[in-house]
Amino acid sequence: MTNPLAPAIEPIREKFVQAYAQWLPEMLKLFPQGVSEHPFAIRHDKSLIRNLYRIDFATQLQPKPEFREFRLSDMLAFRSWDGPIDGVHVHLHPFRWDAVVVQLQGAKWNVEAVTRWFDRWFGLMKDTPVVTPGIQTSGFIHAASLQDEILHLDLGTAPVEALIELVGIGRASGASAIALSDPVVQPSKPAGEILN
Repeated sequence: MTNPLAPAIEPIREKFVQAYAQWLPEMLKLFPQGVSEHPFAIRHDKSLIRNLYRIDFATQLQPKPEFREFRLSDMLAFRSWDGPIDGVHVHLHPFRWDAVVVQLQGAKWNVEAVTRWFDRWFGLMKDTPVVTPGIQTSGFIHAASLQDEILHLDLGTAPVEALIELVGIGRASGASAIALSDPVVQPSKPAGEILN
């Protein structure tokens, strides 16, 4: 059975991934040695899970890494949705696939479960991030930052299943409600539509 969130969030992912995939060859023309979705350790940001971040595009790795970030100028517009899904109340507001806040109400994230989720979707194999050559998209998240009940995500090119699995972790963490929204744009009031 398809999760009722899937058809709602798939267009958000597709909008980002298609635009990102079109941007990468443009970067490669300018920087032939460049690579996409390369993992880096970011030591100064302690809120990043495992201090890891996949950069959108590295123009070079040696002698000193240089980066370019991709950002959509607009987000897919839709009316906010509100309703029960698999035993938890979900508030779904417009967001960008590379910038989403997932916030729990009435609970804090189970850090161990979120870390296992991160390891899987970031592409950690025996504590080492998978590195893909060139400019292919990898299907990995780019970053996750956890602060109590709030999780900031750059979902990169990860599939919809990554976000759906995370909502399940929020439910299992004891949340009475879970909100998905943009970190900058204030969510509108739900229009009373039900997701399932």
